Amino acid sequence: MNPELNIWERSQGLLELVYARGLDQVPEMDAAAQGAELLAPFIKSASPKPRLLDVGCAGGHFYHSLKKRGLEVDYYGLDYSPKMVAQAQKALAQLGLDPRRIILGAIADLSGFSFELGILINTLTFCPDFREPLDRLVDTGLTALVIRDNFGPKTVIRWETDGYLDEGYNHLKGYWNQWSVAEVREFLGSRGFETREVMDRRTQGQVEMVVDKPYYWSWLVAFRA
Repeated sequence: MNPELNIWERSQGLLELVYARGLDQVPEMDAAAQGAELLAPFIKSASPKPRLLDVGCAGGHFYHSLKKRGLEVDYYGLDYSPKMVAQAQKALAQLGLDPRRIILGAIADLSGFSFELGILINTLTFCPDFREPLDRLVDTGLTALVIRDNFGPKTVIRWETDGYLDEGYNHLKGYWNQWSVAEVREFLGSRGFETREVMDRRTQGQVEMVVDKPYYWSWLVAFRA
């Protein structure tokens, strides 16, 4: 994991926002609110305090969305940005959460962990492919998975610069992909999951420009058949 190739390491403003979110000092993100609501039925029907993995957790702010709704889980976060993980660990430790629950690594690196529930908010778009990370997550024993991402009628691979990083780093590139929702659903189906699509409440199926790139956010709710 080379920080020089990790664009999330190169935006001080974003890192500061991540820390504030981890401390619950800024308004709740719309996506986190909807994600918590979509997970709620699975949390309530699971064993007491199911183990939940927040993939691409950034500052761990999704933990607060769960708490605000009285949803009790054993929360774990995963992120491949060392600086974001450090911000999340520092913020959540101040709130009484064991910082070791924030894991540094990529999805494909998960080993020796088991989880009942998982959530990915705006994460798969930054992966070179959706199959390997989803395959690895399924292998942790998930019974339900909630995903918000850039889903469309076809897959579009984008390897492009961000353009909004700190001075001297705007030459760095990353993935900004759109995934075919049919392909993702077919893949999850092959791993034993039923899926349903849910409209993104904030964007209502309309395009949103993120660092000058088009995103069509929507949700997939996947659960064991």
